[in-house]
Amino acid sequence: QGSKQLLNNYPVYITSKQWDEAVNSSKKDGRRLLRYLIRFVFTTDELKYSCGLGKRKRSVQSGETGPERRPLDPVKVTCLREFIRMHCTSNPDWWMPSEEQINKVFSDAVGHARQGRAVGTFLHNGNSYYEGAEHAGSQDEVFNRGMQDGSGD
Repeated sequence: QGSKQLLNNYPVYITSKQWDEAVNSSKKDGRRLLRYLIRFVFTTDELKYSCGLGKRKRSVQSGETGPERRPLDPVKVTCLREFIRMHCTSNPDWWMPSEEQINKVFSDAVGHARQGRAVGTFLHNGNSYYEGAEHAGSQDEVFNRGMQDGSGD
């Protein structure tokens, strides 16, 4: 289905359309390219319920209950790492990210997926929206009344 295998020895594929989008939007920055590829290769749930690259051991302190987070699929992670290096090596005008930068792109992706944008932001906006709406309503009434009083004089 027009899918492109990133590296020969890894079973990791994206569509040609995704590849075009990734390359065209990355402005020759390996980090941006990686960010797109992570989004295409991993599902939001995979990112959300993982412990990223599994480097930090902090789940014990935070006392999170629920299913234990597993690291992201090491095959996909290694494939993306290798691919970015290879791509930037064979295209010298591309910016080659360091190991730390690559790791950060992965952990950022996990963080974004966990914030879930949908649930968290919706609740938050919901509350502030209602508070705001009530205030706005009462101010309008006062303001309108003032206008009417003024014109009645």
